[in-house]
Amino acid sequence: MNRAVRRVQASQFSRLLGDWRVGGGPLAKQLATAVEKAVHDGRLPLGVQLPAERLLAGELGLARGTVTACYDLLRAGQLIVTRTGSGSTTSLPPRLHDRLSPWTSDRGRAGRSGAALDLTKAEPAAPFDELLQAVHAAADALPAVLLHDTADGDGPSALRTAIADALHAQGFATRGEHLLLTSGADAALNLLSAAYLRRSSRIVLDSPTYPGALAAFRAAGARLVAQPLGPTGWDVPALDRALQAARPSLTYLVPDFHNPTGLLMGEEERGELRRRLRAHDTLVVFDETMRDLDLREHALPPSRAVTRAGDRNVVYVGSLSKSLWPGLRVGWIRAHPDVIRRLAALPLAAALAPSPFDRLVATRLMERREAILDRRRAQLRVQRDHLASRLSALPWCRFQTPQGGLSLWLELLDTDSSRLAALAATRNLFLTPGFHFSPDGALDRYLRLPFTLQPEALDTAVDRLIEAHAALEKAR
Repeated sequence: MNRAVRRVQASQFSRLLGDWRVGGGPLAKQLATAVEKAVHDGRLPLGVQLPAERLLAGELGLARGTVTACYDLLRAGQLIVTRTGSGSTTSLPPRLHDRLSPWTSDRGRAGRSGAALDLTKAEPAAPFDELLQAVHAAADALPAVLLHDTADGDGPSALRTAIADALHAQGFATRGEHLLLTSGADAALNLLSAAYLRRSSRIVLDSPTYPGALAAFRAAGARLVAQPLGPTGWDVPALDRALQAARPSLTYLVPDFHNPTGLLMGEEERGELRRRLRAHDTLVVFDETMRDLDLREHALPPSRAVTRAGDRNVVYVGSLSKSLWPGLRVGWIRAHPDVIRRLAALPLAAALAPSPFDRLVATRLMERREAILDRRRAQLRVQRDHLASRLSALPWCRFQTPQGGLSLWLELLDTDSSRLAALAATRNLFLTPGFHFSPDGALDRYLRLPFTLQPEALDTAVDRLIEAHAALEKAR
């Protein structure tokens, strides 16, 4: 399908921009600011061709030179691109669409002039250019889906095949029949909860752990049994004892670049855990949503799966949210085909499946997955090291540099995270205290600090954290 060039007519501009003549200053500057705001909030879509200068000047009652000066300002800010014979089209500057952190984290201002910094979510930004291309390609393919009812269902799926191929290439024997697609990892956990849990069922899980898992299991009425992580990782014998004592219906572990600590379970621990799990009758859920975010300096082969293929008591949960984009609601459950068939037969499975359009977009985005991940890992590595360098000079906290993931787990040595986070919020820095990651409400000596912001913004975040800590000491 050939996509026609979209244009905005001069007569539409007044309606799109609203009352743009506000405040003082040159009209060209006021008009350029109004256009920039309209692009940022979506009133003026990207890739739209703007009216010719003469036509817009006539419609707005301006001198043509004023509109020319406005367009010059927009070009200088890389908010429009002008090509001979094609006019000027709306765009975004590379500093925005090449960023790693979501726009909502800092509104593109990196904390400048007191702007808020939101570090309550550890999420990457969209791979802007690749995502737009994938959306356009998906839109072209959507008519066939609607006309021929090829929205995957439980039958063959191009997306399922693409995910299976990616896992197989990493050394995990996976075919389409091993996968059930869901609308994200949280949806996968909710489906597993519905299938395997009853009210008051026991669950053994890491402490700290992923808050989304805590929410899903609490909503199911489960009883959570915390198994603490040590500074360097998992105590497998202690986990074995917890399983013996609790006899849980489900065990939830995050062995690959653990959320929120970034820890990686070693090969020796994986082997020992594999041996010990044979003695327990529990469904073991391994969360692999962070596994692609390996930030070790040298490329290493992926860690082996903890269990062998064919085990009906083990499932893996994954998603594209951390590796590609949280807004793409696509996740999966990877398990024995018998387990997949059982889960797919549940009425809830259809409600928790990704939409046909999300599947189309994800399928096309998977074609660029390796390039996106290579760029993302390189950016994250720089930002992780920058944040670690700043924090290492502070005497009142300590941490282990994470081997992967999106965040750093900071231990506070002289205060609790709730008080420090409250003081940081008065300085427009928003943080998540450690108890949000605890199955039993503990861990208030810890903060999760995502390193998805650019170094400039991370500097501002650390400066505000230091100010908050100084205020805390002063108040004692």
